[in-house]
Amino acid sequence: MSRTRHWLVRRLWGAHGGMAMVEFALVLPVLMTLFYGTVEVTRYILITQKVEKLAHSVADLTAQSDTATVATLNQVLAAASDIMSPYVMGADGRIIISSLYRAPNGAQATINWRHEGGGTLAAASLVGLVGATPNMQAGFVFDERENVIVAEVYYRFSPLISSQFFGTTTIYRAAYYKPRFGALLTAPT
Repeated sequence: MSRTRHWLVRRLWGAHGGMAMVEFALVLPVLMTLFYGTVEVTRYILITQKVEKLAHSVADLTAQSDTATVATLNQVLAAASDIMSPYVMGADGRIIISSLYRAPNGAQATINWRHEGGGTLAAASLVGLVGATPNMQAGFVFDERENVIVAEVYYRFSPLISSQFFGTTTIYRAAYYKPRFGALLTAPT
């Protein structure tokens, strides 16, 4: 009996027919995880760059207007879908445009008006409420009679396959521009 076992062990030890399949089965989960991680990290970086570009484009286009109307602001928000393409704002995005102004002899700036759209994501402005003093970045100082247009963009990033490694997160970017052709103080009509 021991001779048969010894012969069987030597035969199995010398067999290499299924070795490649076993190695592939061991390495496959690692390769799939690396592939999935690379795809998701690349998507996240690309979407973050698009959100950044969108915030600057919306603030810049709004600041180029001599007057702010609901129609022109809606056109700016409609153009957002082209910048975010192939990603859709829809339920995953939101754009908030605000006009900030510091009146002569005013101690603080205030938020004059706000226009929202570009998507239906539930998001509140981090700048503040209309009529309130804006929450600004550290070091941002308003001079008297200074008007600033702020565009805030929110986009909810959801992984393609599973949220096991990458969870759903909201990307936020804001851009600040001064109007070029006069102050945009009057609320859009």
